[in-house]
Amino acid sequence: LKHERAEGGGGAEARRGEEVTPPTTSPRGGGAMDVVYVTAEVSPFSKTGGLADVSKSLPVALAKEAGHNVTVVSPLYGFVRDRYVLGEGVEHPSGVGEVGEGLGGCRLRCVFENVTLDMGRSGKQTIRLYGARWRHVDWIFIDHPCFQSSSSSPYGDRNGEFIDNPFRFSLLSLAALELPLQWWSSLERRRDVRDDEILFVANDWHAAMVPVHLSRRFRRHGVLKNARCLLCIHNLFHQGTIAPPTDHAYGMLGLGDEHRQLLEHCLAPAAFTQPEAYVDAVLDEWDPMRPELGDSSSLGVEGEPCLSVLVAGIRSSDRIVTVSPTYAWEILSRQGFGFGFGLTGELRKRRDDLHGILNGIGGPEEGLCPSSDKLIPHNYSASDLSGKALCKESLLRELGFLEAGAAAEVPLIGFIGRLDKQKGADVLLDTLPPLFDRHPDARVVMLGTGDPSLEQRIQSAEGSFSDNLRGVVGFDVALSHRIFAGCDILLMPSTFEPCGLNQMVAMRYGTVPVVHRVGGLKETVEDYNQRSGTGTGWTFSPCTPDRLLETLSVALSVHARKEEWQALAGRCMAEDHSWRQAASQYDALARWTMES
Repeated sequence: LKHERAEGGGGAEARRGEEVTPPTTSPRGGGAMDVVYVTAEVSPFSKTGGLADVSKSLPVALAKEAGHNVTVVSPLYGFVRDRYVLGEGVEHPSGVGEVGEGLGGCRLRCVFENVTLDMGRSGKQTIRLYGARWRHVDWIFIDHPCFQSSSSSPYGDRNGEFIDNPFRFSLLSLAALELPLQWWSSLERRRDVRDDEILFVANDWHAAMVPVHLSRRFRRHGVLKNARCLLCIHNLFHQGTIAPPTDHAYGMLGLGDEHRQLLEHCLAPAAFTQPEAYVDAVLDEWDPMRPELGDSSSLGVEGEPCLSVLVAGIRSSDRIVTVSPTYAWEILSRQGFGFGFGLTGELRKRRDDLHGILNGIGGPEEGLCPSSDKLIPHNYSASDLSGKALCKESLLRELGFLEAGAAAEVPLIGFIGRLDKQKGADVLLDTLPPLFDRHPDARVVMLGTGDPSLEQRIQSAEGSFSDNLRGVVGFDVALSHRIFAGCDILLMPSTFEPCGLNQMVAMRYGTVPVVHRVGGLKETVEDYNQRSGTGTGWTFSPCTPDRLLETLSVALSVHARKEEWQALAGRCMAEDHSWRQAASQYDALARWTMES
């Protein structure tokens, strides 16, 4: 590499190398667009849920399928630095060098230094950018002391959420906006990007300050005046609520006092003093037969004042997208499932700008293909399911079921997910006693972590049903792949599910999903019809143990008919849940957003 000193914008100091190919500006009418994708987590660097998986796959799809110039921006957490950053003693090239086959095997290198951000009352902040290039996407990580906690979680530790999270993620948002102005502008052929057409995609509340900073601190002053922001809501429950709304708390966001009203909101006190109790109350009071009574927007009518980062993002963004059309309807409709969590009123004001696009899942290049998956003991395809039978036998042996006298033909049912009420872990645990009573040959494996009381219930249930149940508290990526490949059925009794990815992964591996008929689960799983020989699984509603048991019993009766079950598994594997269609829809939405 050739290293030269280049003058950076805004007092920044940069190094450049020949590997860098700056994005090219494109007209609104078509061609490649510059997309800056801002997210709090991205797999495999940082992951707590589906957001990380989407943040890895969608940018690649936008680059591959739509031809856009995509840059992903995420924090350089302490645990990411420890694992992925090259030693400080090496000379850092500014080029974002293309890495090999897997993103997880890359090493991040310093690509830009001494970027100064004005965080208002929080003062001037200096950051560095670390990055790599993989599959034609730049992966950039923001280095600042606020991200260097010893915790393995991006958001908190054993004492709860970090108190400075509003500052941390407002800084991330501002850094993403400054990235093209300071880094791109320092590179040859891209010295001034202030008038460029750039689309910022802000994911969830962690990046919701992107449209706020863009509209209030940049476009208002003629900088990035042609940039637009698309706010993507993955889960409306997480809102970045600041309560009580003190001057000190507001000051962490880096905004002037004149913008405070943009964040002001009211929520039921429990929403921010006891968030888990709040969501439990909403779910417990929701009547599945009369969903309009559970409209949580009423919880925001007469509540305590607070500051909401997500509300500010909703009010400031150019367009809004959720991760499935059904979830978009659910959070808007007073006759829906009532999962607006106090924001339905705000969203209804923007309903003409709100869209729903169903997520996809990665392909073989991300290790999600049974014919090439290196984490499963035997590979297989839709045309030859013999490898799946061997995977099942191997998993039964690993879990100790074969030693307990189970035959390889017994139905094996899996659950992978957080142990909380949203994912329906409590509903599943309540279903197990009658399930094993009615179907004593059924075997269940549960993998997940979360609510300590539910973790304890799993361990207790395993003691009571030692021949039928295995509970693994924690998360193991390799084991999750073996469960996808080895199980016959995957359960997703989620009380609400904006999109859901596991049901799509399960189908790709020929594992039949049984899911609550809600959100993205409703859109991706077609009920099996024995007469017509169509369908890819079973859906049920309401989300109760009785209805889950009834649906599982139907599924197990079909499982007993081997040829019929194999045909069903084959149809599951034939489903196309890749990002191809979603990328096309995001491309269209991106162009609409740029025209707004």
